[in-house]
Amino acid sequence: MLFAYRQHPRSRFFLLRFDGAQPREWLRRVLTDVTSGDEDQGGQYRFNVAFSARGLAGLGLDNEDLRTFQREFVQGMTHPERSHVLGDRYSDSPESWEWGNEAAPVDAVAMLYAGSDGELDARSVELERSFEKFGIAARAEDVALAEGGREHFGFTDGLAQPFIRGSGRKRRPGEAKIATGELVLGYENAYGKVNEVPSAKRRRGTREHPDFTSSSMERVRLGHNGTYLVLRKLQQDVAGFWHYCWEAARAEGALDLAARAKLIASRMFGRWPNGVPLVESPDAERPPRAGLDEFGFRERDPDGLRCPFGAHIRRANPRDMFGETAKEGLRDANLHRLVRRGRAYGPRLLGDMPQRDDGAKRGLYFLALNADLRRQFEFVQQTWLNSCKFAGLSDERDPIVGKDAVDEDDQLVPRPFTVQARPVRQRYPNVPKVVHVRGGEYFFLPGMRALNYLCEGTD
Repeated sequence: MLFAYRQHPRSRFFLLRFDGAQPREWLRRVLTDVTSGDEDQGGQYRFNVAFSARGLAGLGLDNEDLRTFQREFVQGMTHPERSHVLGDRYSDSPESWEWGNEAAPVDAVAMLYAGSDGELDARSVELERSFEKFGIAARAEDVALAEGGREHFGFTDGLAQPFIRGSGRKRRPGEAKIATGELVLGYENAYGKVNEVPSAKRRRGTREHPDFTSSSMERVRLGHNGTYLVLRKLQQDVAGFWHYCWEAARAEGALDLAARAKLIASRMFGRWPNGVPLVESPDAERPPRAGLDEFGFRERDPDGLRCPFGAHIRRANPRDMFGETAKEGLRDANLHRLVRRGRAYGPRLLGDMPQRDDGAKRGLYFLALNADLRRQFEFVQQTWLNSCKFAGLSDERDPIVGKDAVDEDDQLVPRPFTVQARPVRQRYPNVPKVVHVRGGEYFFLPGMRALNYLCEGTD
């Protein structure tokens, strides 16, 4: 929750299935390897584990216990209601996913981080032995911090993270402060209320378990110091994205095709590849400065003439652009903030702004941490990224990660992108869908005492 493990750029995620296995015994075996939030960021490796609702049932939680978790988590990401909210239809339909759907459910994700490939492989061997010993099926996915801090499209990743009160780390310039309870269960959230904490029946054991609930000595606060983890595998069509930008530049008769293609791409993102926001430099990529996120939209760009209204960074985080005042707009936007921990998979496509594909699969493992799945992650997806009415627009979705566009008859239609300008706006038709969901699930990331509880007996 608190660290991106930047000192551990190599990583491997194991998607686990418990059918017929001994998950409690396995968890007891690996418990001492789990990294807690109070450990320093040195060391050779880091290890975390999180569980789906199906996985918690495999660890002995019954329906009464699971009902204390958020409904969205219990339903799971592929439930029809969740697919509707998230826009997971057509090319993003769970039926086409590699994992997380009915054909390949996931009970847990074990996340291993290391400073080198050698260390990662050595730790993986130990972990895989434990899976085999306790009968757990595992699918391994190699992921890593983006090379040079840039994801596969070539744009700087990991910017615009919020500052969590009580995290103990130093706040960076431009970071929005959000309450501890926006990330961690059992603490005061942005509304000034302590968020709901999932509970479970007490268990007997020798380890330190969560505290009892205030209303019963027969139940414990299982969710305290935990959070909800969103995990989505997003496949990126890098060549398709850049081919579109180059062709759009050619159609405009640009004298410098490369410069124009980069500008078109940057307008879709709302930043230049080096992370400089368009509100500060709308026409050329300037060297980045300290505090790249120290900006708002309302004063600098109220009409979207510098950074288009439909650009990805405006949709993902509108900052101060809505509301009666800048302060009110920023406050409302911060009610929906996430902590993101993205890692790339697949080989990098060679070349600057490449237009030709090499056939390899590549993309991003998107991780989001939040205390309220519906108000935070799902709201951002449904109301900002996928809404065709965002900021007064009429028929657009996010140009990078937005869902397929459909008409009133539920038929696929071309996706446009608008660049506000005077005297006449500019429209880019037929924007290709360049990010496709290939897997996903909602997980519960427990606190250390909850992990102690989960590996103990059931009575």
